[in-house]
Amino acid sequence: MSYLHLPSLSIDDIQTGTISIWFRFSNDTVQNAREHNANYRPPDFGGPSIFAATIPLVTFGRKVMANNYDTVPHYWSLPTGEIGATTIDWVPAPDSPAEPSHLGLVVDPVRGGLIDEGVFPRLYFQTATRAQVQGLVTQATSVTFEIPPGGHALQRYDVVKDISFVRTGTPEAFEIIPHFKVDVDKWHHLLVSFDFSGSVNVTPHIGTSASEEQLLFATVKSFCKVWYAFDDENKAGKDNIGDSWVPHDPNGIVPVTAKQAAYDYFPSSPPVDSAGRPTVTGELYDGNYSWTASPVPMSGGPVGLPASVDYVDTIYHCEQAEFQFFAGLAIDTEDQQKRRAFVDAKGKPIKPEDTEKALGRRPDILLHGSSNWKQGKNTGTTGLTKNDKGEEVVIQAGQFQHIGLIKTYTPDPALSETETA
Repeated sequence: MSYLHLPSLSIDDIQTGTISIWFRFSNDTVQNAREHNANYRPPDFGGPSIFAATIPLVTFGRKVMANNYDTVPHYWSLPTGEIGATTIDWVPAPDSPAEPSHLGLVVDPVRGGLIDEGVFPRLYFQTATRAQVQGLVTQATSVTFEIPPGGHALQRYDVVKDISFVRTGTPEAFEIIPHFKVDVDKWHHLLVSFDFSGSVNVTPHIGTSASEEQLLFATVKSFCKVWYAFDDENKAGKDNIGDSWVPHDPNGIVPVTAKQAAYDYFPSSPPVDSAGRPTVTGELYDGNYSWTASPVPMSGGPVGLPASVDYVDTIYHCEQAEFQFFAGLAIDTEDQQKRRAFVDAKGKPIKPEDTEKALGRRPDILLHGSSNWKQGKNTGTTGLTKNDKGEEVVIQAGQFQHIGLIKTYTPDPALSETETA
């Protein structure tokens, strides 16, 4: 399979960024992704799935590890000899890699337990920071029983400890899977910008009778933002951001775990026995969630188009063009002038020098022109500089390795183009 691989990107970790890419794919690509998904085996110990039903367009960032846990059941006997209770201990299992940051396409996603047939965009940003949570789950580490005169055996949980770490073993990630489908055999343009410099806090305190939006307004105290445009159309709000959207802002976004906190982390009263005495002792927690602003771990990590060398099994045929990556730059894609820095009014790509003028800087990564794509030549700031004489100097460490045969495709990218590749 043909792809471009940059082993190590020489930029700092980023909390803001902008990515632009043109792409086109076929029905064969979709069927190959479906076949891979049908035979996909999840990682052992419940580790994160990686590209189970995803056609990657670009992957980026250092590898992030997830802490996995296994369960050990304990069976407690009643004085009568019968099994009266089962408790669970969570023990560390081998760590496994988390899914890398990427832009891609997801095939037939599952929403609300039902398959939504078709191809949809998928935007995924993996951070290196775990959330801090309370009130998720508790674990009984010892159990005793008492039998009141003429009564039934009562169980008393003597020790309760928080095991929230089980739910936050994987550092937080932001994911967008919108509700609009992507057509095959057409050129498409995806422009994505993000700002993860804000922390995320959730403090549940509202009853379950509230509507979804009321619940989120009341519980989500702070959030991050993502802007994107697809085929020169700005996308925002619930249908265009999906399960990670919060109603505080059209571009508001939180990690999916934070949404779980809003719905699930409610404090509950301890159970009592027939005499009204608590059967649970120890520290009980009020529910809350917090995630400290964290950069996407980019420094020294690989970049792959459509994916880097670690994910060759999920690289499918995909035509690509005009890739630009701006580290530390966020733009609002609702602003048509910002979109015009990448796509003109006729739906064609803007020349990179015009993009540079519009945004005031060159991209960190730039792949422009068929010959540069075929060679993996990066003419962004990480791949090309100028010496004192004004002559261009190639930075070898910033160049992509081209694996396999990379061919020139026609016609050139344009949003009005519908011809099959």
